[in-house]
Amino acid sequence: MAIDFSKTVKTPAAAPVPKEETEVIEQYDIVADREQMNLALVNSAEVDAIVSTVEINNLDTIVSFGAEAAEEISKASDVILNSMNMSLLDDTSGMLKTLAKIMEKFDIDEIQDNPGLFGKLFGNMKKQLDKILAKYHTMGEEVDKIYVQLKGYESEIKQSNQKLNQMFESNVNFYHELVKYILAGEQACKEIEDYIKQRETDMANTGDNSIQFELTNLNQALMMMEQRTQDLRTAENVAMQSIPMIKTMEFSNYNLVRKINSAFIVTLPVFKQALAQAILLKRQGIQAEAMAELDKKTNEMLMKNAKNTVEASKMTARLASGSSIQIETLETTWRTITSGIEETRRIQEDARKKRIEDQARLEAIKQDFNRQYHMPQKRN
Repeated sequence: MAIDFSKTVKTPAAAPVPKEETEVIEQYDIVADREQMNLALVNSAEVDAIVSTVEINNLDTIVSFGAEAAEEISKASDVILNSMNMSLLDDTSGMLKTLAKIMEKFDIDEIQDNPGLFGKLFGNMKKQLDKILAKYHTMGEEVDKIYVQLKGYESEIKQSNQKLNQMFESNVNFYHELVKYILAGEQACKEIEDYIKQRETDMANTGDNSIQFELTNLNQALMMMEQRTQDLRTAENVAMQSIPMIKTMEFSNYNLVRKINSAFIVTLPVFKQALAQAILLKRQGIQAEAMAELDKKTNEMLMKNAKNTVEASKMTARLASGSSIQIETLETTWRTITSGIEETRRIQEDARKKRIEDQARLEAIKQDFNRQYHMPQKRN
């Protein structure tokens, strides 16, 4: 029996037993840990030492029983809540939304082959390409900024995991202390119950009614001890929820770091590289189409020049193969000349005949004039 019922004043508490370092494994089974502690601590000297701090006639020892361990569990829970409030999930979620908005600027139609795109770009290809490149260059810069920020978050998350691991170890230690007080409380209640039965037997055997006052105090102490033990069990339940919660937060952080490494260290560079390749390939395609169009125009021009050259050569050959003055032309000219000569001769002959006729008529007129005016005729 650990409780000294003969004491009327509080005895000094037993020296605290040094805590053993708890090895925290990655998969922590709190139920198995609790069962192991029951086997190791029930009716142990360590629990007896804790029970010995309870004084029946000093109810303050019952009221404050296990208070330190319970308070530490409460503080650990507060730290968890504060860590959740200060977590980077909200900020990271906001940055992911920002990244999503940046990705929405990516218009695949600007990169994909489009029958109408060449017609748009051929007339002003450099201006259109510069516009597309400027847009995606700006988008790349915005992605780079988020990438740098998320790398900073990755470092902070790793530091947070270190703190969570320390918190986990501390919480497990506090939980172990709490379980010791619960076992000690259960043992104290059993000892008080046994002592009450003993005193009831003593009162029945001796008929000493003064024992009734002691029994009233004992029952009051038992009720308070039972209530205090129940309070510690409630605190234990909080601890049982807090410890897995810490590990859950730690694993969530690891998953977030993994996601950052996957999405923002692998996916983004690959996306940017693919984007750059798509733009360059599209530019090459546009330039190739432009060169093909140039080749087409050049070929058309060469064919037209060749046709004109053939026509000119044929004309030159025809000119070179004959005389500058065609026989037909000479014949026509000769006929024209001879006809003109003949016509001239005919005109001259007609004119000569006309002069002879005119001369005869003039002579007749002259003779008629002389007759009328008795002019002497000219002698030959």
